[in-house]
Amino acid sequence: MTENLIIFNARVVTPIGFSARCGKEMGELCIIDNATIEVTDGIISYVGPSRGEMRDGYYQRYWHYNARGKCLLPGFVDSHTHFVFGGERAEEFSWRLKGESYMSIMERGGGIVSTVKATRECSFIQLRSKAEGFLKQMSSMGVTTVEGKSGYGLDKETELLQLKVMRSLNNDEHKRVDIVSTFLGAHAVPEEYKGRTDEYLDFIIGDVLPCVAKDELAEFCDVFCEQGVFSVEQSRRLLQAAKVYGLGLKLHADEIVPLGGAELAAELSAISADHLLHASDAGIRAMRDAGTVATLLPLTAFALKEPYARGREMIDSGCAVALATDL
Repeated sequence: MTENLIIFNARVVTPIGFSARCGKEMGELCIIDNATIEVTDGIISYVGPSRGEMRDGYYQRYWHYNARGKCLLPGFVDSHTHFVFGGERAEEFSWRLKGESYMSIMERGGGIVSTVKATRECSFIQLRSKAEGFLKQMSSMGVTTVEGKSGYGLDKETELLQLKVMRSLNNDEHKRVDIVSTFLGAHAVPEEYKGRTDEYLDFIIGDVLPCVAKDELAEFCDVFCEQGVFSVEQSRRLLQAAKVYGLGLKLHADEIVPLGGAELAAELSAISADHLLHASDAGIRAMRDAGTVATLLPLTAFALKEPYARGREMIDSGCAVALATDL
């Protein structure tokens, strides 16, 4: 299909500007009725009032499509997902609804631990095929860009394999979704390193991170900064090492207890801190001042009585707030 397209008779509804909107700016939209959008060689070359287009079909090197007054929105960006993995954990929703905590599920072999086992058993083709299916579903819902994390290998071979799957999908000439890859080797401590978290971090920093950087497999590095997983100091050590390699920084922060992950994200000028169910007032202010995006994931808090009650407070405080699915 041609990459030259004109959509006319549309109602364009779009944010304003080229950076994250903060606070009240999030409610400011540009609305253009009877608008035309022109795409030339796959790049948007015009958005504005109608220029007199009146008919569908192909002519003058462009397909013309009549939107018939419907809204035309920018593509969605899903900025926090884990879409390359093996196995399933659907039963955990019922466990959570019955009151079982995230950490207790992990401690009995569920959660991340369960998915790591299944992912390590998958081949490149198996992981790629499943991930491609997710991308097709996301595309049908209007997602045009997705951030994908590794973190279900927790060993060198499988962490790199997950990132290579993402690179393969991103290089596919028929892709529907752009992929931004994130290295999340510090998603949990694997069973073989149980009780030796610092040693595992040494392995990630010394053995895996250099390979990720050398082969340009990721744009960002993330860490699960949480009680019982990686402390603030351990998270700082990993992210500072990632910064030396030129990777952007992200954090899973303050999801289960108020540990200070939001403050660390601001200190290191991370692009985002995600989850933030228990972020402190000071952490929210620090993120605002540092320009760190607060990424909220409501579906992960589905079983809680008041998921993301503080989201509005973050917006009112002047933070840039994003929503993502966590897949």
